Amino acid sequence: METLEIELTNQKALKLLQDMEELKLIRVIRKKTNLSSLRGTIKSPMTNNQIDDQLNSIRNEWQKSI
Repeated sequence: METLEIELTNQKALKLLQDMEELKLIRVIRKKTNLSSLRGTIKSPMTNNQIDDQLNSIRNEWQKSI
């Protein structure tokens, strides 16, 4: 079997895929790809200042190791 990623450009295509799934020709696997929702899934969210501080710290470590 081969897995393909398909971007629907027309809502009618979804119905066709569902029909093919019903006929057991394909299996539809839905994946969430919305990266903007990642921020809400982090257990301990950081403020923008905390993120900036951490990035600066990482950059400084990188500079030291050169």
